[in-house]
Amino acid sequence: MSLRDLLLTVLLVGGLPIALRRPYIGALIFAFISLANPHRFTWGFAYSMPWAFAYAGATMAGLAATQERLIGDSLRRYWPMLLYLAWMGVTSLFAFERAAAQSRWIEVAKIHVMCLVTLMLMTDWTRVRQLMWVAVGSVAFFGLKGGIFTLQSGGQFLVWGPPSSAIEDNNHLAVGLVMMLPLLYWLYMDTKLRWLRALLLLTALMTAVSIFGSHSRSAFLAIVAMSLFLVLKSHHKISVMAIGIALAAVLVVFMPQKYWDRMKTIETYEQDSSAMGRINVWKTAINIANDRLTGAGFEYYSIPVFKRYAPDPDDIHSSHSIYFQALGEHGWIGLGLFLSFWAYIWFMCRRIAARCRSDPDRQGQFLLARMLQVSIIGFAVGGAFVNIGNWDMAYYLAIAGLATWRQVGSPVTSEADEKRGGRKPRIPGQRALPSSETARAGIGGR
Repeated sequence: MSLRDLLLTVLLVGGLPIALRRPYIGALIFAFISLANPHRFTWGFAYSMPWAFAYAGATMAGLAATQERLIGDSLRRYWPMLLYLAWMGVTSLFAFERAAAQSRWIEVAKIHVMCLVTLMLMTDWTRVRQLMWVAVGSVAFFGLKGGIFTLQSGGQFLVWGPPSSAIEDNNHLAVGLVMMLPLLYWLYMDTKLRWLRALLLLTALMTAVSIFGSHSRSAFLAIVAMSLFLVLKSHHKISVMAIGIALAAVLVVFMPQKYWDRMKTIETYEQDSSAMGRINVWKTAINIANDRLTGAGFEYYSIPVFKRYAPDPDDIHSSHSIYFQALGEHGWIGLGLFLSFWAYIWFMCRRIAARCRSDPDRQGQFLLARMLQVSIIGFAVGGAFVNIGNWDMAYYLAIAGLATWRQVGSPVTSEADEKRGGRKPRIPGQRALPSSETARAGIGGR
């Protein structure tokens, strides 16, 4: 028994009664456990304890008892994902590897059940802000840690994510960290504490270093796409471009030659076995979707399936793409549902920005909507080359957007507010960004 195991166990066991009494805190702790995987950094009994299951149970029990919840409204807002989840259940029934597919479907369903529970408990802007701080901080920690490691090693070694997680692979972690960069900027603008701002700035810088230290080509493309979006939307295009050029110059000097050799393979992908393996599995996914309405189901990456559908049946890989992952596993209908959900989130963020742009009391919501859009671009571009289509963090961002739109679009009354006389949750944030700070951020327009 190590001290680390004992300390983590005391903290997490001690938090369970709080989760029962204040279920929204239980939802935040569950998000922390799911994203940061703190128990995977112990070496004894705490490593394999079902902490996420325990907090899911405590939080749902608390949800049943509390009146600070919005059940019907949350179901209505999350329905596109619930429809997609139901279709996943159908494809699992007709999967090639039925037992493995149904087991995987249960895992994915657990993610979305807890996302839905979290949305039900996000009854005001303060709670949304707390969710963002917990979720972004849980992932950005690995950016801070990885950036320090990259500097210490001179960029010679790859940066890996938390063990047994969706972002354990260096490429998956890199794309995940790319998604965190704009949200770290939102956290920076959301606080006035100087020491916390300094820590966030350091974390953002180390996260950028960690991204490049992963040697991930998908993350490189995602950063380029996000940068172009920021340039197009910023009122200070020249300043943004100057900062980008300065950072690029630093990277040219710092990163080893083998990093740039790997980036050059983007142009010569025909000579890269890894890239050709991706193309092979992408063609396999298309062939499956064209042949089967329900796709192949989860976990179809097997010898018999590739012999039947792959151009090169001996080159068996996972999808390496959020799009071909959805296509091969759930068919053209599944891909359509996946894309529809993210289009729904994108345009909702656009509506938030339009509603809050000129309201000085809602500049925090305005900037969050813009940064969520930037993060979605990172997910869309970087995810084209990695399997993170079911990563928890992406859907926590969607939850944050949905809960924010609920506050600024058409506020609804929680059960507790109804019993107190119909008072609605307060809309403005307690620490909303002043308009002057948003002006300095330089984010605007559609």
